[in-house]
Amino acid sequence: MSTVTIEWIQPDGRGAGRMPEGVVRLNGVVPGDVVDFQEPGRKGRNIEGTVTAITDPSPNRVTPTCPWDAQCGGCDLSALNTAARHNALSHMVAQALRLPESPPVVRSPRATGHRARLKLSIQEDQVGYRAHRSHDLVAIDTCEIARPELNSALAALRAWITPGALKGLHTLEIRTDGTKVAYCFESSRKIEREVRDGLGALGNVALNGKVIAGDPKLFMDVAGLRLRASPLAFFQVNLEVDELLVAFVVEAIQHNQGTRVLDLYAGIGNLSLPIANSGPSVIAVELEGQSIGDLKHNAQRLALPVTAIAGKVERFDPSREAFDIVVLDPPRAGAQRVISKLLRNRPRAIIYVSCNIRSAARDLKEAQKVGYTIQSVRCFDLFPKTRHLETVIVLSR
Repeated sequence: MSTVTIEWIQPDGRGAGRMPEGVVRLNGVVPGDVVDFQEPGRKGRNIEGTVTAITDPSPNRVTPTCPWDAQCGGCDLSALNTAARHNALSHMVAQALRLPESPPVVRSPRATGHRARLKLSIQEDQVGYRAHRSHDLVAIDTCEIARPELNSALAALRAWITPGALKGLHTLEIRTDGTKVAYCFESSRKIEREVRDGLGALGNVALNGKVIAGDPKLFMDVAGLRLRASPLAFFQVNLEVDELLVAFVVEAIQHNQGTRVLDLYAGIGNLSLPIANSGPSVIAVELEGQSIGDLKHNAQRLALPVTAIAGKVERFDPSREAFDIVVLDPPRAGAQRVISKLLRNRPRAIIYVSCNIRSAARDLKEAQKVGYTIQSVRCFDLFPKTRHLETVIVLSR
């Protein structure tokens, strides 16, 4: 049995503290906690521990208010107050990017009731989240981080479910644009007609992206523009913070006097269209599918100068296009295979929107080696109560 004081949060959400033998990494702790732990394993100087007791709780600890918090584990930093969580995550970003000081964090206007998408698992006649690092289903009645209209939709779903009503379905995403709600089910096998027909009673329903009933397309209001989002299209989960993030990106492009912008991983046009609406022309690249269809539809309907290109970003050849600023918003794995190709064009600025600071730090090292420097960094709390943070990094040469 050993004792350690937790000093910081790692990108994977674990708390970490130093000991003479190395760095201890533990689940379920926050900075300021003094804990007893056992050492089941070690990797070099990294000690993988298991907490046995929190002997002196952090002064920044709070009591989670969600009744499923201990089972679900989705809100992995719900025991840390907002200011301390922001400080811990901002420090994490500064360490990853080797910044001289921690960048500011833009708060979510909604501390709870902010999520516009709920991804739920289905098991027999139950819906809920999967327990932390487990396949066990945690059936929920409500979710405090979900927007009110989603909780109403969840309640309606639970009241509707009868034995066999969800047979063959494995996941469900309940989505909202702030007003309208859609149920988007997924299945890996053919669904019986009785089940398909029954889903229609829920209202706006899609199955594997195809319309079952109503109109499951949503319409997002972003920077004064109305953007269509089909059932399989991605959009940011926190509508209010997304507005603030988009405004920051547009401002960064204006500051760097961009006139022709390349937007990679463009989605439905969440960034492309507000950028184009502010003056520059935009080339937007997105994987073939519903998102690129929405992007093309939105650009045409709004009559904005956006050229949409369908295909894998990793296979896109930027040398065939003229641009002075590149914006990229890659998935958690990052854009390692893309950065080197972008640098051949020597863009004036690179604006990297990251949901995984480790991937971003790795990707941007290559740009820094050839003369790009970090101009500004802004963090956005899209995911309150969790370790996740959206970070916008602006580099210039």
